[in-house]
Amino acid sequence: MRVVNWNIERRAPQSWQSVSLMEEIDELAPDVICLTEAWRQSAEPLGGFSISANGVAWSDQHPDERKVLLWSRQPWRNVQVVDGLEVTGSTVTGTTSFGETEVRFVGLCIPYHFANPLGQEPRAKLWSQHERFLQDLRPYLAQWREEGPVIVAGDFNRRIPRSWGPKRSYALLESAFHGYEIPTSGIIDEINDRTIDHVAFSANVKASRVIGRPAEAADGRRRSDHFGIVVDFEFI
Repeated sequence: MRVVNWNIERRAPQSWQSVSLMEEIDELAPDVICLTEAWRQSAEPLGGFSISANGVAWSDQHPDERKVLLWSRQPWRNVQVVDGLEVTGSTVTGTTSFGETEVRFVGLCIPYHFANPLGQEPRAKLWSQHERFLQDLRPYLAQWREEGPVIVAGDFNRRIPRSWGPKRSYALLESAFHGYEIPTSGIIDEINDRTIDHVAFSANVKASRVIGRPAEAADGRRRSDHFGIVVDFEFI
């Protein structure tokens, strides 16, 4: 089972950047994709099935933009947009089948440290939206972990292990993801850098390989301000 996770920097579906990214993702032959800062139509060239969540607006955006989108080769069931998390970031979840195994996927976009809901005055304090999102996310992650295999992917807006930022907010991240493994921690070999776009998992699966994909196209032009993450899983 292959999962691709990529923040595509709000690139519109018809843009050369989005076309290039979707072509490369298609060549990677994923079973499930998580796109953050995407559009409702971003994964349409791949066929399959998409679910998405609008998320909070931090700046002016097109009505078709989505903070997070999940795509699968197989239909989604038990789809839920977590309304309580839409006020600070975004989360969408659903289950899909791999043979006889039903796996829950969670796509999320955790607020960055400067995040402020569009038009809110006075502005939110630094890291406050990030921390509130993690506090609100924690009980959901605990519940999903108890229900069976779960894989979480998206933009965490934090390197793991911590390299900067408040210790308090990092402790909230660790607390929220208690019981989960995060194989995207540390240096991603192909990129020789650390990522803020992570994949976490719990129960009955294990990560067998983590691969980084460059943000630049073959001609050197930048497609996104994030590089891509590919994680291969096995059932245990």
